[in-house]
Amino acid sequence: MLERVSVQPDKPKRLLLIDTCGETAGVALSSGEQILASEDLLRGSASAESISAVRRMLSRSGWTLQDLDAVGVVRGPGSFTGIRAGLAVAKGLCIAVGLPLAAASRLEVLADAASLEQGFAVLDAGRGELYVREIGTGREWLSSTADLQAACDHQQVVVAEEHVAERLAGCETILRPLHVGDALSAVLRRLDEGNSDIALIDANYVREADDIYGKQASKPIRVAP
Repeated sequence: MLERVSVQPDKPKRLLLIDTCGETAGVALSSGEQILASEDLLRGSASAESISAVRRMLSRSGWTLQDLDAVGVVRGPGSFTGIRAGLAVAKGLCIAVGLPLAAASRLEVLADAASLEQGFAVLDAGRGELYVREIGTGREWLSSTADLQAACDHQQVVVAEEHVAERLAGCETILRPLHVGDALSAVLRRLDEGNSDIALIDANYVREADDIYGKQASKPIRVAP
């Protein structure tokens, strides 16, 4: 039985961060609220390159996996393959060393990166659709461009992709590309909340399973739990 390791509150937390969900993927090391090192991964190479990148960063920092306090992972939404690759690496490392795992929504990470407390965080979902998070409530859903344009109503909308900003004409958009280090704040919150049970952490697709595997959708908009 894996013993859960508690994170000591009286010292800066040493974390490994993993984000393989979007157009840019990467891994990073942090201490407290500071990113110490990061390495970008080529798009589509996360599954093959993540472990090697982690080894290189740990070697350069003089740390080992045992020196870490926890692992943080961005669990989606985004690329199906990328989400699964990042979660697999994060869970594997945590199980091997006995570390807590903290997971954050990429939409929450985007809201943090823009320092927004109200409005919407938006990511491209493909198929002409958008992943949307209402920042004030944390509700996430799948939306058409037209529906979001009607709903934004002079509220700020932060996006990570330039082409999404162009699609949302009429909304007060903020363009904020994401990097793996942007996940730090959300991951620290999860750890403080005690939400680090590996068995309970899963991918955040926003889409329902039938949609992911190309089956007929039953509803045009789906709200993530």
